[in-house]
Amino acid sequence: MVRAFKLVSLLLLLFLTNVQAFAGEGSGEGTGEAPSAVTLSGQVVKVEVTLNNLRDARLSITRVRKALANLYDEVTRQQMTMTYMPNVVGTMVFTIPTPVFTGIYLPARKKWVVGSMGEIGPIITLFKEDVEAAIESDRRTEVTERGRKQLDPIREEVFSLVKASFDDYKTLESLTAGEAYDNRAIATTTRALDKRIRRLDGRLKRAVSILQREAKAAKRA
Repeated sequence: MVRAFKLVSLLLLLFLTNVQAFAGEGSGEGTGEAPSAVTLSGQVVKVEVTLNNLRDARLSITRVRKALANLYDEVTRQQMTMTYMPNVVGTMVFTIPTPVFTGIYLPARKKWVVGSMGEIGPIITLFKEDVEAAIESDRRTEVTERGRKQLDPIREEVFSLVKASFDDYKTLESLTAGEAYDNRAIATTTRALDKRIRRLDGRLKRAVSILQREAKAAKRA
């Protein structure tokens, strides 16, 4: 009888130990670690998380645009000449030299083109990752039906803009790979990429506005 009681007690102890170990697997208990703050794919994401991701995406857009501006400035440097305009004061005629742009592009300097592209490359890759992370969290954010109907088309447009932007960047890579540069083609592609990114930033800004409204409504509820 005593032996049977001990056996039952041992089995009960093993059962309770396994239950506690299983419960600690998802919470960090028994490992000395805090519960993970990372939301698993497919689960609901808090509005605050998505807002932070959108802010980071817009920050990376600002950095890309600065790098693009440097490249655009380099390939649109124009040759200058001086003209002399007469200026009459009473009986005196003064000739005033005035700088004038000729509209002819100066050859782009290789070290500046290479430097600009070296800056754009890593930034635009991070920009792509940041935007995709922001839109993925937006997809899983818990919002009202009205908010979802407004956010869904924005998300689709943003994905399309990101793909087109990366295609423009690849075109820039090929245009700047050689020794001689087609200034006009580089300038046109750079301007098109910047325009696309500005459009993308506007859509992200709109998404932020919608989510901020959702967050305020949730607090009032």
